[in-house]
Amino acid sequence: MLPNDGKEILYVDDEETALKYFGQLFGDTFRITTISSGEDAWTYIQNNPERIAVLVTDQRMGKVSGVELMERARNRYPNIVRILITAFTQLDYAVRSVNEGGAFRYLTKPIKEEEMVGTLMRACDFHSLTSDRDRLLKEKLSVLHRLVVMDRVRGLVVAMSAMNGRIRGAWDALASYMEQSPINQRLRVQMEDIAELNLLAVAKRESQQMIETINMLLRDSVSKSSGDRPGVDVCGIVHQVAGAIKPELLEDDLDLNVRAGTECQIESDAGMLQHLIEILIRRLADVQDQPSKLDVIVTGGESTVVIEVRGFFRPLSDDQFASLFAAAIPIRKWPIGLDMDLLCAFLIVHHLGGRMRIEAEPPSGPGFHVTLPIQIPETLKQEAYAVITPDRFDTIYESLKVWEEELSEQE
Repeated sequence: MLPNDGKEILYVDDEETALKYFGQLFGDTFRITTISSGEDAWTYIQNNPERIAVLVTDQRMGKVSGVELMERARNRYPNIVRILITAFTQLDYAVRSVNEGGAFRYLTKPIKEEEMVGTLMRACDFHSLTSDRDRLLKEKLSVLHRLVVMDRVRGLVVAMSAMNGRIRGAWDALASYMEQSPINQRLRVQMEDIAELNLLAVAKRESQQMIETINMLLRDSVSKSSGDRPGVDVCGIVHQVAGAIKPELLEDDLDLNVRAGTECQIESDAGMLQHLIEILIRRLADVQDQPSKLDVIVTGGESTVVIEVRGFFRPLSDDQFASLFAAAIPIRKWPIGLDMDLLCAFLIVHHLGGRMRIEAEPPSGPGFHVTLPIQIPETLKQEAYAVITPDRFDTIYESLKVWEEELSEQE
């Protein structure tokens, strides 16, 4: 049986006789692949990283030296064990192979068969140990990260309860927010403290952030309220907000245009509606990284008004899309202000009796699609002081059940 589950030893040397000699000597004991240049070897490594256990490379080759090849492999595929071979005994090669290429061993030519067999055996064993360690760590981190996500959602449920009587439809807003979050990003292990298994630091930070979250949600939703009023002019508010923000966006090479009629009246909360439009415009502007333009489109109907904020740039990447849902997905690189503002937008939309959808790709995206009723339903108004029932908890935690089922299918 070949060592290390039959994974390959990749040998790289620009001398054809050396390649032939290496294969003949060690081909019966190991699965050997030989390549005659650093450039071709790097291409092969990128296409087959899971097949390679050990990289053995000569130092002096063409454009890509052995140390440079090892450095690339170390940065991109650190589990591949790296061994440098050279005909020279200069100290600087040995130092560079360790410091830059992370060499497991440094050997000199001519190759000694017994020494090489022993080195390759130890390298394969080391690869197996590190691979098993990483697999077990990944499984443990996945469980821990799920627990953090569950605790984050529990905290958001508490936040929704705290808003009972102040925000209508808060539970439906949270459920909609969670359901639209991207499955492939929900449980990504991204937090350094979890990777270090520093659970106390994780718990402390999560508690602090949840307090900040509740305060922020209240500040950016409830405190913006001016009360429900009939005859709120949606088009006028959109023009007002866009006019105030446009000069600022132009400085970032973003052109903001409004396509709306002269008047479109609905029953709404003007203060909240104004803040909602500002959140959507600023949020979409934040995720683009190239000169572009944004359109805000208002379309009136018999019973609803549709507000679209649409960006004319490439589709959102996975990380950009996930960042919109960072209230439920722990992603540390986004400041907490950006973590929570889109959840505030969901809360405002549902408080006004509407629905909100996030579009990641053309033709309707990247952007946001909001539908608001001409008149806030009476049933929703009566929900302002609704009693929290077990059914409402089920609505939220049903999303977690769906997450687990989707993740199980992917795994």
